[in-house]
Amino acid sequence: MRRCLKDCRHFFVALAISLSLTLLGADFLVQRNAQMRIAELQSVITLQIDKLTSSLTKYFYKIQTLAAITITASGKVENFEQVAAALLDDPCIQGIIMAPKGIVSHAYPIPGNEILLGKDILTYSFGSWESIRQARHSSPIVMAGPVPIMTGGTALIGRLSIYTDAKNKPRQFWGIVSIALNFPEVLKGAELRLLDELGLPYEIWRESPYGGTRQILAKGASPESRGAPYVEMPVHILNGKWFFKLSAKRAWYQLTETWLYVGSSVLLSLLVSMLAQRRYDMALAHRRLEEIVYIDALTGCLNRRGLFNDLGQRIETNPEKKFSLYYLDLNKFKPINDDYGHKAGDRVLQHFAAIMHKYAPKPHALARIGGDEFILILPGENDVARTQEALENARRELANGLPAEGIPVAITFSVGMATYPDHGTDLDVLLSRADQAMYRDKQSHGSVRNAPRGQQA
Repeated sequence: MRRCLKDCRHFFVALAISLSLTLLGADFLVQRNAQMRIAELQSVITLQIDKLTSSLTKYFYKIQTLAAITITASGKVENFEQVAAALLDDPCIQGIIMAPKGIVSHAYPIPGNEILLGKDILTYSFGSWESIRQARHSSPIVMAGPVPIMTGGTALIGRLSIYTDAKNKPRQFWGIVSIALNFPEVLKGAELRLLDELGLPYEIWRESPYGGTRQILAKGASPESRGAPYVEMPVHILNGKWFFKLSAKRAWYQLTETWLYVGSSVLLSLLVSMLAQRRYDMALAHRRLEEIVYIDALTGCLNRRGLFNDLGQRIETNPEKKFSLYYLDLNKFKPINDDYGHKAGDRVLQHFAAIMHKYAPKPHALARIGGDEFILILPGENDVARTQEALENARRELANGLPAEGIPVAITFSVGMATYPDHGTDLDVLLSRADQAMYRDKQSHGSVRNAPRGQQA
């Protein structure tokens, strides 16, 4: 299991990275989609606010006509019923009244509004505090509501204070004209039903003057989805300030496009991860193949093929760069095999390779080209003193043998050296030169085994 996870780590790393990047891209697309939906909502809500504002203000401005007639007649109200009947041309209008000095003298239509006659609309006994406050000598037209009214129901109240001019006298407060609009029926003129047909949730609200709480004035039939983008804008109607909130149909996680983006991100990430893992597997297979071809299975050093490949690359890449080639041959290796067995011989070869790796100057390459023959490559100018010191250190440690493993005899070796290109530019020439030098070293230690070609006795 652990081995499997280790071999697949490139897949998971690539998956984590690619998934992070693709999900960031998907998130960008989701946000972009949300911005586009918000832009659409802004267009729709702006249109609806314009409709709502124009629909309500056209009703309120009707009382300007009545006020103008009153001012023209110097405060004498004549033909009120005829004028009011002409103004009351919509069932959303509940009634129109005139109140000289604040006392209701005329109301239209009379049926249903007769209770208002003789009432002082500037006193708190008339109705809601909001409508009374807005009526006190306000100019121009002001709106109150929606508020409960004395005749029953709820209405938006529009009021306009009238002032008359007299020669050589300041303006005189004549009274008030007022219009009551049935609420919420009056909102039909804004065609809010179109939003319901489109499935767009909406809400119209204001801060209540009786404590600042949120007062819902109108609400769409479509339920609002949690997390859906929305737009909220203020609506200014005369002196009143409402708020219009319009939401999208669905939240981001309810959209088909969102899951299409996410699914595409996951699939793309899996594809990239599979390609990354395949590339790693191919590289690993190539590396393992190279190990089979170029690496000695017993010692982990380069084999003969690997050595020639390494030296060939060195000469081909930089033919002017020097390197030193040391031919190393174990002394009296056959008796170790004979006395202690081939497994002991294999262990001696492994131990020798490990010691040479330990003490040889870095960087270096070590190859096993025969049963007990090794080649050490040192690139660059050869520091003879340093190399000799390393070889002596190796000799001392190898002289201890491997007593803990039942091999108490000392392990010794002979060395021969050749330098590229001083001693030759051909690999066979270099190996032959180093082999001859190694043979001479073996002779000097009395460990001659077989003479190299050309020097056999």
